[in-house]
Amino acid sequence: MKKLLATAAVACFAVLGIAAPAQAAADPAQNQTSYWESYTVADDTCYKLELDGAVTTFTLDALPAGQTYTLLVLKAGPTNTVIANPTAGVAYPASTEKGLSHVIYCVSDSPYYPGT
Repeated sequence: MKKLLATAAVACFAVLGIAAPAQAAADPAQNQTSYWESYTVADDTCYKLELDGAVTTFTLDALPAGQTYTLLVLKAGPTNTVIANPTAGVAYPASTEKGLSHVIYCVSDSPYYPGT
């Protein structure tokens, strides 16, 4: 059921092209990049960065030409904040006031156009 809800949230934001966070209760499988690669629309690769919990926002760096961010997952406490189609240079906050323990971000080599 949790995977279904996470899938629906990511799909909804991806289809609508909304870069607003969706809050999801974390399933331990959601701590793995493979979990998010299977739920993104584009053919992409996800990466995980471990953090020390001292920061409450995360900013993505600019990507090389031809690459696109498809997903950003901020893990703070027991909660994931999921952002579809995040933009480089924006400081994304977690949906809780806890510090970030890790982030997962997904990148595609193909442009992704929501709603097409």
